[in-house]
Amino acid sequence: MLGVEHGNQSPRVNAESEVLSMASITAAGTGSGLDIEKIIETLTKAERTPMDERLGTREIQIQADISAYGSLKGALKDFQAALSGLSSLTNLAARSSVSSDESVFTATAASGAAVGSTNVQVVQLASNHKLVSTADFTGASDQVGAGTLTLSLGAESFDVDIVAAQNNTLAGIRDAINDAQDNPGITASILTVSDGLGGTVSKLVLTSDETGEDNNITVAVANDSDGNDLDNSGLSAFLNANMSEKSQARNAELLIDDDYTVTSSNNVFADAIEGVTITAVSTNVGTNETLTIGLDKSEINTRLTEFVEAFNTLSDTLNFLTDYDIETQEAGLLTGDFAARTIETQIRRTMSDVIEGASSSYSTLASIGITTQRDGSLGLDANKLSSALNSNFDDVAELLAGDQGIVKTLDDKLESFLRSDGILASRNNTFLAQLKDIDEQREQLNLRMESFEQRLRLQYTNLDILVGQLQSTGDFVSQQLDIIKAGITGKKSN
Repeated sequence: MLGVEHGNQSPRVNAESEVLSMASITAAGTGSGLDIEKIIETLTKAERTPMDERLGTREIQIQADISAYGSLKGALKDFQAALSGLSSLTNLAARSSVSSDESVFTATAASGAAVGSTNVQVVQLASNHKLVSTADFTGASDQVGAGTLTLSLGAESFDVDIVAAQNNTLAGIRDAINDAQDNPGITASILTVSDGLGGTVSKLVLTSDETGEDNNITVAVANDSDGNDLDNSGLSAFLNANMSEKSQARNAELLIDDDYTVTSSNNVFADAIEGVTITAVSTNVGTNETLTIGLDKSEINTRLTEFVEAFNTLSDTLNFLTDYDIETQEAGLLTGDFAARTIETQIRRTMSDVIEGASSSYSTLASIGITTQRDGSLGLDANKLSSALNSNFDDVAELLAGDQGIVKTLDDKLESFLRSDGILASRNNTFLAQLKDIDEQREQLNLRMESFEQRLRLQYTNLDILVGQLQSTGDFVSQQLDIIKAGITGKKSN
């Protein structure tokens, strides 16, 4: 039957035409016995790996560059922040204020306050106005008269309606006053004290929230339920005439240099001495205490120390990113990077420049004790700085914070580096574009590998079919040879 089936066909078949049908019903390698899937996987991997590795290595490098520039940007921002404290003459002109007795008064001084000493007496402290009812009540629930209370605090007033069986108790009046929407600043409370006979009595207390003579409390009554708005009974018990003044509404008062009187509605004097705020604590009538205003050298020392530390942090960051270690043969992430070198060069040059228009004595950072060390960091000579500040504070301030000063020049350069169209942003955009290009190359690689795998699969499937057919043909030929051999052997035996 086998001979009949192949009698009218060529041993070769059209593999191309049979690939799909055979692949659908046989496993790859069935005809040849080869592990075609493994072969395809290995060849595809071998084709992909070199490009994959190149792209991966480049991507890691770019991500490292982005991280390096992020570190540099952070260090630049920290350095810029440290400059802010030195950016204006006002900031550098900080003043110190010393009270000879802080139990009498304390003081703070703003930049620009006149340097010198002033004698201060606290003649009087500010106080709240306080009224206490002379009428005694057995308790908070005692009923009082009904009508209208008109309370005034200085020039402002408000009405409180007291209605029988609603709020005409001592507690009700207290709450009505405190809850009034237009109350300008009067607090009502109930004072309960001994009556001297073993019992207690309650009184209404009215207190101004704010101190000062402009916060005086007055009380008027209208429509008292007992028919008399001016007597000492019913609601009229709370008229000013029927209230005891326990604390006057008073302004605080200072005597400056034995001649000048100043007042304040509270115990804070913001305008007595220009640029100085004095807070009265207790009175010292007849005794002078001293207020001393001086230059706050500790402030500028602190700010310059922060400046030096921030620059050194920036310097360390730049060195780490751009230096090459000859001994270890290790390079920083930004070694040879033009942008990083440009930033470093411009900053260091500015730090050593002579400032035009500055005093001839103080025209560089080195002249006030800030010098560059061998490793590129800054050092601060505290003695030299102190001497410069004592010698001519204004010249030092001009060197640092003048219109052409070091701080402004540095800040302008840093801003140009950090702005949205600056060198850092430009480099970051370049890196992002390179990452995008890598993504596109990976997509192209994936497409190419898909095509490559398809070609391999077609070729090896065709090979599988061909080998299978060759094996089939070989089997047929072998069968025919066996038949012929058997025929020959049979004839010989006969």
